[in-house]
Amino acid sequence: MSKLCIDLPPTAPDYSGAASALFDLGGIVVMHDASGCTGNYTGFDEPRWLGSRSAVYCSGLRRMDVIMGNDKKFIDGALAAAKDLDPTMIAYLGSPVPMVIGIDLEGMAMETENASGIPSFGFNTTGQHYYDKGASDVFVKLIKRFAKKPSERKNDDKKRANVLGLLSIDMGNETNPAEICAFIEKAGYEINSMFAMGLKIEQIERVADADINIVISRCGLEAAIYMEKKYGIPYICGAPVGDGEMFLRKLHAIAEPESASIIDCIEEDAAPAKKGGVLIIHEQIMSNSIREAILEKSEVPVTVGSMYILDSRLAKENDLNLPNELSVRKLVNSGEYSVIIADPEIKKLIRRDDVTFIDLPHVAISGRLYLDRYLSYLGKDMENLIERAASAATK
Repeated sequence: MSKLCIDLPPTAPDYSGAASALFDLGGIVVMHDASGCTGNYTGFDEPRWLGSRSAVYCSGLRRMDVIMGNDKKFIDGALAAAKDLDPTMIAYLGSPVPMVIGIDLEGMAMETENASGIPSFGFNTTGQHYYDKGASDVFVKLIKRFAKKPSERKNDDKKRANVLGLLSIDMGNETNPAEICAFIEKAGYEINSMFAMGLKIEQIERVADADINIVISRCGLEAAIYMEKKYGIPYICGAPVGDGEMFLRKLHAIAEPESASIIDCIEEDAAPAKKGGVLIIHEQIMSNSIREAILEKSEVPVTVGSMYILDSRLAKENDLNLPNELSVRKLVNSGEYSVIIADPEIKKLIRRDDVTFIDLPHVAISGRLYLDRYLSYLGKDMENLIERAASAATK
């Protein structure tokens, strides 16, 4: 019962993150469920679904399928669809029922690939984890499967960047990824690949040619760590927000020989965090970047709270893991924060009059409800949010 939601919608699960990561690849995605999980993803967690032609299907799992384990039926269905669609790949995603009865999704993928010759994957999503883990697992698996050896770049002065974590569940719209990539290009980097909005197989094949990995949200972190070990590509974690100046300083600092730890240098300008002041509840790397921008304008303490996985490698000392609605409810009504930046749904939980609430929509919490209120992460919208937070916290 600890996960019970009374006022908040359920947060986006791992299968939604995995499906979002696969959305633009031109493949077939089969969610192995009775239709509720597929509907949850297409109806709420995927802003791009309406009007798209992405092939996301439900396996139509029924009671007798659960009892008899009729895997062949689903494999045959995927193969039939593949004949019509000519996909780049086929992926099976799990849900709670396949988890409980132990369906072998990876085995189904192997049979599918043997029968069709089409690269096929089984992702053991369960609905018990959050969207960022589902997307993270997909990114790593795709790189392991499709990435080619680094090409020889003789007399090539171009600097190339892989941008990791451009997930629609975090970005909200296609404007934010486009503006972020344009900003990185203006800083002197050619975009080598975009994980995952705009991702193509060809981009995955050339990931090893990048000079740097830029992790925009936490779902891209494990892929960056893998590529650092495999190919020696350094990475930074941070999103350009507002005028993007702090992000640029970190991007340029990677060339400095004393930059031993890329993650540690992400918040080197931030004051030590302590409770009070401003609370940000959003995706962790985006929250960190907003915190840094606020601390540029004010010395108020800023705390990041995560309703997903609070990655200790990205967290300050007093950052908080918020595993359920009750923990969020208690925190926002604790009186410890004068400013709260979060999805508008969080405002329902606040019972105090002495809190300034600032909207920062997040599809992972509110689905499509506030897509028309999504901010541009670069530019005046975010600059105004940062200024308002810094000003309200010092009153």
